[in-house]
Formats: sequence, C-alpha cells, structure tokens
Amino acid sequence: MVRLRCVLSLASMVLTVVVVMLVLLMAGVFMAACGTEEAVQEPSVEGVGEMETVDLDDLLISVPETEPLAPVPSALGTLEPGHAWPELLVWPRFEPEVWPRSPDEAAMAFAQHIARGDRVAQPRPAIQSGITATAELPRLAEDGTSFGVATTIHLQQVQLVDGSLAWVVMMALSDDIVVDFPAVGALLAGGTFVLGEGRGFEGTILFQLEDQLGQLGFAFAQGGALGENLPFKTHLLFAQRPASGLWATLIGSTQSAVDGSLLALTMLPMRLVDGS
Repeated sequence: MVRLRCVLSLASMVLTVVVVMLVLLMAGVFMAACGTEEAVQEPSVEGVGEMETVDLDDLLISVPETEPLAPVPSALGTLEPGHAWPELLVWPRFEPEVWPRSPDEAAMAFAQHIARGDRVAQPRPAIQSGITATAELPRLAEDGTSFGVATTIHLQQVQLVDGSLAWVVMMALSDDIVVDFPAVGALLAGGTFVLGEGRGFEGTILFQLEDQLGQLGFAFAQGGALGENLPFKTHLLFAQRPASGLWATLIGSTQSAVDGSLLALTMLPMRLVDGS
C-alpha cells in the first residue's frame, strides 16, 4: 500500500512538470509569432503616400556630357603620302611639296594656305612645348602693318612614313569666334547647327564646311559687334560628294570691311558620314 502511494505521488510530480513545460513552450511560440508579425508589418498608408508623392519641379536629372574627340594624333603615328589622311587635323590634307620641319615653317605655310592668294600677315614666332606648339597669326592693316590676333594656330609634330619628323596644324582658334557646337571631330551628315559666341563687322560671321575639293556648304551667323561677343546660332546645310572622304573642316571667319583682310578665323576638324 505504501509502495503504491509513492508511485502515485511520483507520477503526479512528473505530470506537473510536463504541464509546466508545455505551458512555457506555448508561451514562447506565441511571443515569437508576435515578433515576426511586427517585423513584417507593412508600412502605414500614410507612409506609402509620402513615398509616392514626388514634386516634378524639384526633380533634377543629370545628363552625362559626352567627351569630345581630341584633335591630337599619336606622336608615333605616321602619315601616309598620296591620299587624304584620317587624322583629325586641318592642314595639310595631302602631301605638300616640302614638309615643314619646324612649327614656324608650318605656321607660315598654313597662313599662305588660308590666304589663298590674298595678303596675309606673317605669324609670330611659335611657342613650342615638346611635340606641340602654338603660333599667333596677327591681323593685317591696310598699310601692311600687323596688329592684334586673327587666330592662334595649334600645331603638332608627327612622324612620316620615312621616319622623319614634320609639323602639322591641328586647328586654329580665335577668341572672336568661339564654337561650342559641333564639337571637334563630330560626325556630320547633310547639315549641322553651329552654336557659340563671337563678333564681326556688323555682327556677321561666315561659316563654311570644306572637303579637299573645296566648299560643301556655307551659312552666315549673327554675333556681336563693336568688340562684344554675343551668342550666335545658324544652320549649315551641305551637299556631300563621294570624293569628300571621311573628313571635313569647319571654318568660321570675319573680314575687314575696308580691305577684306582676315580679322578672325576658327578652323576645326570634323568627320563625315561616308558619302560614297
């Protein structure tokens, strides 16, 4: 009898312990479930409304600028004689009778090239830095004296196929005719807008696009006058021919109203869509 009571007492204790453990386990599961529900709780309607409301007037869109092509051939590149070269340069396009071996010789030959038989001032001595150089081409007065700056000639030394070195003109830039568009080396086909700022006699600036055979098209732009640069915009249409190849030169210029001499000149190398 005593043994039976002991067994019943022990069984009662075990049952009590089991019940307590079950209660604790259920409580833990319930708390974990509540925590999970709080963690995945969706944002309030008010919060969603705030996130979806966008003031378009305050929205700024950043458009990356394209990197224009630099008009600089490789210092180790070679120029093949007998045809137009693909490098982005403005002079020479064909093999000259005598290659200029110094930047001063190249600047003078270029000045005579753009003069096309007219009077032209002698460029000032070139300032050389390694394989590049600049030379100022002054304006020419009616009495033959030079003054001011019509353009700054940018030159570079290149290697010819025979291994010798020569100088070429990459571009010519004037503070009086600043072209912002098209960029140097831009690919053109049939026409282009020309934008920038400049000045000329009565504000008139002449823009031309040329290939190795001559003019493809031209347009006038209206800039500033009386020494003040003003914004200009013009549309230059051109008729490309099969002989144009893959290059062209954009030329902006102004002339003196007195004797027609060059007052300002900007020349930039461009590319053409294959017109063959």
